[in-house]
Amino acid sequence: MKKTLRYNYRLNPTPEQEAKLIEFSATARGIWDLLLSENMRRYEYDKTFLFYKEMASLFKELKPFEEFAWIKSFDSAAAQQVARDLETAVKNAFSKVRLQRFPKHKVSYKKKRLHNDSFRAVNNANCIRIENGDISIPKVGKVPIALHSELVSKIKTVTVQYHHGK
Repeated sequence: MKKTLRYNYRLNPTPEQEAKLIEFSATARGIWDLLLSENMRRYEYDKTFLFYKEMASLFKELKPFEEFAWIKSFDSAAAQQVARDLETAVKNAFSKVRLQRFPKHKVSYKKKRLHNDSFRAVNNANCIRIENGDISIPKVGKVPIALHSELVSKIKTVTVQYHHGK
C-alpha cells in the first residue's frame, strides 16, 4: 500500500504575493462555480455531465473572451486540477458505493467575511521546489516558507490555503 505524506508549513508572503495568492484562491473558486453551473445546466437539459476532457476544452474556448480574462492569469495546471476535482465530486455523487451529495457552489468571501479559500498547484517539470527557505509557486514566485522539518520525498502538489488571515 502506497503511503501519502502531507506536510503543513506556514508561508510568509510579501503583500504583493499575498494578494496574488488570494486572487488565485478566488479564481479557483470561480472556475469551480463556472464548471459546476455548466454541469448543472447540462444535466437539466439532456441528463449528461461534462467530464475532464470537455472541461479542459471549455477553458480553451473561454480564454479568448474578454469576460474570462481572469482565467488567463491563473496557473493552467491549477485550473486543470479544479476540473479534475469537480469530475471526481460528480462521479462520487452518482456512485452507488460512495454515497456523497452532489457538489455545491462555493460561497464567496463576501458572504463568509473571511478569505478561507485554497487552490492546488501541481509540480509539472519541477516548477515547485524549496530552495534557500523559499518555495517557488507557479505565477507567484518565490515565497518565504517556515520550514520546520525536512521533506523526505519529492513534492507532487502544493495546496495553498488561506485561513484566519494567515
